[in-house]
Amino acid sequence: MILKSMFANKKVISLLAGAFAVLAFAPFHFFPATIISFSVFYFLLEKIEKKKEVFWLGFAFGFGHFLAGIYWISISLLVDAKQFAWLIPFALTLIPSALALYVALFALAYKFLIRKFNLKITYQKILLFTLCWLFFELLRSNLFSGFPWNLLGYAWLFDVHFAQFASIFGIYGLSIFAMLASLLPILFLQKKSSRGDKIFAGIIVAFLCGNLLFAHFYIDETKIVTDPKSKIRLVQANVKQELKWDESQKLKDFFRQIELSNVQNSENIKAVIWSETSVPYVIDDNPILMAHLRKAVPDNAVLITGGLRMEEKNVWNSIFVINQSGVAQHYDKHHLVPFGEYVPLQELLSFLFLGKAVDAITGGGVGFSSGQGPQTLLTDNFSFSPLVCYEVIFSDEAVDKNHLPDFFVNLTNDAWFGNSSGPYQHFDMAKMRAIEYGIPLIRVANTGITALVDPFGRVVKQIDLNQTGTIDVDLIKNSRTTIYATYGYLPLLLLLAAMFYFLTFSSHTQWKFEKLLRSIKTSPKN
Repeated sequence: MILKSMFANKKVISLLAGAFAVLAFAPFHFFPATIISFSVFYFLLEKIEKKKEVFWLGFAFGFGHFLAGIYWISISLLVDAKQFAWLIPFALTLIPSALALYVALFALAYKFLIRKFNLKITYQKILLFTLCWLFFELLRSNLFSGFPWNLLGYAWLFDVHFAQFASIFGIYGLSIFAMLASLLPILFLQKKSSRGDKIFAGIIVAFLCGNLLFAHFYIDETKIVTDPKSKIRLVQANVKQELKWDESQKLKDFFRQIELSNVQNSENIKAVIWSETSVPYVIDDNPILMAHLRKAVPDNAVLITGGLRMEEKNVWNSIFVINQSGVAQHYDKHHLVPFGEYVPLQELLSFLFLGKAVDAITGGGVGFSSGQGPQTLLTDNFSFSPLVCYEVIFSDEAVDKNHLPDFFVNLTNDAWFGNSSGPYQHFDMAKMRAIEYGIPLIRVANTGITALVDPFGRVVKQIDLNQTGTIDVDLIKNSRTTIYATYGYLPLLLLLAAMFYFLTFSSHTQWKFEKLLRSIKTSPKN
């Protein structure tokens, strides 16, 4: 009886459907999960009209979706459990709840527009559903610093062939196609299908086939320029997060990274790359520190490493390029993690007598300072776009579009999140940047996943999660840029314009066509 009552509750079903959709993302890559989840969500929304019920149905779907999708945030609070474990209940409730508001507002907006324009045709409802979902994905990606994690378009990464349209439309274009494909069964499950519904279903099926056909011709090995005489060494030290800043351990780990960097023959090595904050000291002109770092730098090569940079009271999470002369260049992370690297409105929170709570979250620190923005750094052998950890999930901010690099370098430390799905999801998002821009990506993590990704999002070599190791990869470049890299969101805007046309004008056209047919049938015979 209890089980029957639970499944009779639309909000419970909606919550479970939202959670189930997460199986479409890494590490599961079960794309049918989006088809089942969003079809269920669509039918649930069809059955209710009251605004309050619509809001809570959307909220339930969003809460289940984000709780299952980002539960791993709470794992980071166990690294220093004595200080932060008390925040776990808040991380598992408040964060998913805040993100679920986007889905609740989506549901309200969708139902309002359905009534406003009196849409009856199923394919028009599906188009509106998709457009509304995209709109709120865009809001989530940009408001309050933005959090574009697990955008629906990432579900296509179950096979990189299906993700190649990102080179034209970007990740948001893939979200559109993923939603349309997910709602396709609705066109066949309804009792009666209009002529427009059948045509629309045919268009979606044609897209799926066309997507694979496009990938077949687009993925071309001749587009990749490989220089086997120029190699890059990637070092994954696999330092446990709870020991990373331990005074008795960090020096040992530092020396171990130097040993790993020299464990193989260094012939043809042009760069050695370490992970985010892999140097456990402030990087400056300290001669002793520089002397040790030079040991990791082969002749005529550079060390690219993450570390802390400090000037007076300001601290940056940075990437450094170090040669035999010392620090040659640096890049400061510009998109910081809210409540992880800085506290939004910290002064206001202190004014509201929440200073103690803020200190408990930040450990009493003032947080990191923000850098200037995307940059392209140059060495004697290549150029690269540096991205620190979280920055790689922001497509618009991944690169200086006026100076496209030879490849991306994403340094991260996912040891915070243990064996959860978080590191795998993070890696997928990094791969999508390579596809969008047609630019290879080198990713070095403290622990998993360290890899070389080619311009089509394919992994060439990798070191898995929780593994210690070193791999040498050939320097690769792409011979041409993508449509997305050249024109940005223009193709996406054209796609949206076509969708709006079908949504707003096609019903009127269809009405005129049906009126014409009726007039022909009722006209006197000659």
